[in-house]
Amino acid sequence: MKKIMLMVAACAAMVACNNGKTTANNESNDSAAQDTAAAGDSAVYEGMTPAADVAGIKYRVALAKDSSNGFSVVESYMKSNTEADTTYNYTGKYQVIKKDVKGKSNTYYQFELGKDNKTNFLVVNDSTLRLVNSDFEEPAVNSKDMNYDLKLK
Repeated sequence: MKKIMLMVAACAAMVACNNGKTTANNESNDSAAQDTAAAGDSAVYEGMTPAADVAGIKYRVALAKDSSNGFSVVESYMKSNTEADTTYNYTGKYQVIKKDVKGKSNTYYQFELGKDNKTNFLVVNDSTLRLVNSDFEEPAVNSKDMNYDLKLK
């Protein structure tokens, strides 16, 4: 119970200090999210998705392992594979959505990343989440060069 309260307090502190968002180009861009996930009460997924105007968008998603459906997402717009240009931190409660898409029953996680910005991830398996569009459709191309998957760490 103490770990859950610590996680809630850390999330609240992040929201209070930076209004749910941080725009920065600093070395500790996701330290608060890492501290929350390090508590051992989270499943953490990481990966970099393609983007049009930057090298990619790196995601770090920490999901609470309890019934609270709490999440912490760090979204970094990358200048290169190793250098972030802008980083945003989000916390809240994710929704679990069961939906039939193209005749297949799937489970999705939906996160509100900023006002009126819902981001959806398909639960591919126990160790992979895949970024999908607002209609819950998978990307047309999901190859080694154009990968939309986040892997469990």
